[in-house]
Amino acid sequence: MLSRELAGAVRTSVDAGCEALFALQRPDGVFAPGGDRFSPANTAAALISLHHAEGTDRTGGTGGTDRTGETDDAQGPDGTGAPDDASPTARGDADELGAAAVTRLLNSQRPDGGWAMAGVPTELLATAAATAALRLTAPERAEGAIRAGADFVDRLGGPGALPEPTMAGLVRQFDALSGAGDLASLPRLPLEILLLRGPARRLLSLRLPIFASMALAQSAHRAPPPLLAPFNARARAEALRVVRDAYEREGSTGEFSTDPWLTGLISLGVTRSGLAPDITRASARRLRAMARPEDGGWDLMPLDVTWSSFAAAALLEAGRAADPRLAATRAMFHERQQKEPFAALGCPPGYWGFSSAYSWPMALETAEVSSALLSMPGGAGDEHARRGVEWLTAMQDPSGSWSLAVRGSKPGGFGPCPHMTAKAVRTLLDHGARPQDRRVVRALRWLSRVQHEDGSFEAMWYRGRTAGTAVVLETFCRAGLGDGETARRARERLLRTQSEDGSWGTPDAEDPAGARGNGGHGDDGGTVEDTAWALHALLTAGADPHGEPVAGAARRLTEWQRDDGSWPGAPVNEYVRHCSRYADDGIASGLALRALARLRSALDAEGHDDGPGDGDRVDGDQVDTEADTEADTEADTEATTKTATATKTGNQGDGDGARARTRSGTGTGGRNAAASGRTKGAGAS
Repeated sequence: MLSRELAGAVRTSVDAGCEALFALQRPDGVFAPGGDRFSPANTAAALISLHHAEGTDRTGGTGGTDRTGETDDAQGPDGTGAPDDASPTARGDADELGAAAVTRLLNSQRPDGGWAMAGVPTELLATAAATAALRLTAPERAEGAIRAGADFVDRLGGPGALPEPTMAGLVRQFDALSGAGDLASLPRLPLEILLLRGPARRLLSLRLPIFASMALAQSAHRAPPPLLAPFNARARAEALRVVRDAYEREGSTGEFSTDPWLTGLISLGVTRSGLAPDITRASARRLRAMARPEDGGWDLMPLDVTWSSFAAAALLEAGRAADPRLAATRAMFHERQQKEPFAALGCPPGYWGFSSAYSWPMALETAEVSSALLSMPGGAGDEHARRGVEWLTAMQDPSGSWSLAVRGSKPGGFGPCPHMTAKAVRTLLDHGARPQDRRVVRALRWLSRVQHEDGSFEAMWYRGRTAGTAVVLETFCRAGLGDGETARRARERLLRTQSEDGSWGTPDAEDPAGARGNGGHGDDGGTVEDTAWALHALLTAGADPHGEPVAGAARRLTEWQRDDGSWPGAPVNEYVRHCSRYADDGIASGLALRALARLRSALDAEGHDDGPGDGDRVDGDQVDTEADTEADTEADTEATTKTATATKTGNQGDGDGARARTRSGTGTGGRNAAASGRTKGAGAS
């Protein structure tokens, strides 16, 4: 049970957590956590790309007119067509940069022969990429490291053991480029699919520019099958158009979404195709500029908007909406909303991405920021938040779900995601949509259909199913459907998988990368992130703030808090799904603070709250699971309208710091059910 001492610790923890987050805030409003963000995979991609780009410079493959007939205007200062970054001085700098990156890779290789980011178990993708990069750029100097890396990859079953087939193909390409394989033996990339713009976008989503560049490279060295030869010229032109659209949209800087990984991969394909030397040179310049100046190598891409959305949600939950320090963050959100469409993806403006004003579209960040802006001063009339909601509405999948960036994306990769869909629905509810709104009805029906038998839900960007399950549960409760079957099963799943120490984690059985992609180093232990997601969701669902499930989670979160008020991150964040992960103290601290702030609000509400209002709940789950036809959708809307009477939606979301409305819970989420519904033991499902 939650003792008086623990309640006091929760209140102290919230105050300290707020100040710890504000200590991370930069003058531009971004909440940027510290820590080592060196990425072996990004370093490998950048090294391989620069090796080929610098080789092009040395063989005179720059300047003049490219194969499309376009004049390359990236001329040197003397007007000769030789760019200044191809000068001996620049080449010397590039050689020095490459040597420093090789040293960084060698120094960060682990005793098992592999690589991964700090705080992450050794990964197959990072190890395979780093091994190929060293084999290509430093074969003699790194001979021992290359042998150890290759042995690690072989022990895990080679590239084919990667859970993501696209990454397996990429690793084989890296190997071939570094001399450990044959490029001619790689499967042909069907360049012609790009002539079908809609299907190509839905199939590839954010991978479209990468695919286009890599397919261009392959087409420059391999003739198409005879039956496809008539389409080859048009397909190559379309592929180059896709890449150039992305390039020009970002100001022709050569940087793609502020990400060394994306920039390296796209630049590599373009360089090998020989079709756009201006993009090759610009991307090489940007990669050199993005390198770590202190010790070599490249970091994970900055996540300015992501970090700040987690921090803002936590601070708003903690009642800090009026804190003047958040004004800079609000202005930053405004400035980084995308004002131009992403033509290559057929994506309208109005979204947010991970980082800069040129980030690629992200439905999750768009939902988070649109809700956060609403809860800040002036939020009711915030045009940026309104445009974010309009973008979400336009991008809802025909099935009712949301995909990452392209409407109607195919399942897998960046396709429909329950976690993302639930977040989008909550944003709509925050902005005044009622539960019977057609967008909400369709989304909730889809969520009910994709729930796993054990009650859990997937999350595209996070390991395991705790995040998805928690967020979907919260969304159904916000829609007044907390007593329905979908929410009940999700709640029971959370209670059933809580560990004896009060935390939540990710069992290996839920994690394809736990046994294969990460070398068998799965993590059954509890994490700050999973525990915070589950605690916040259970409180939203009406769990007794004094019950043992809540008390156990609160106890663990307060114990995990550091002396400076922050929390340590775990490798739960997906960079490449199931293949590359990172730990992030900023995300962990935001989630922990948000959950404990919700608990503090529930405790503060005791003694002057009259309990749940008559209109706060709807009996039964009004989400149909039949086929999503237009006629069924309209029928469901009418039925839900009759049932969901007086449901509270308001104009404020779960991140606004509003106090929890109930002590004893409503429906099946009350004190007795919460106390008795948990099965001991981590990972029960």
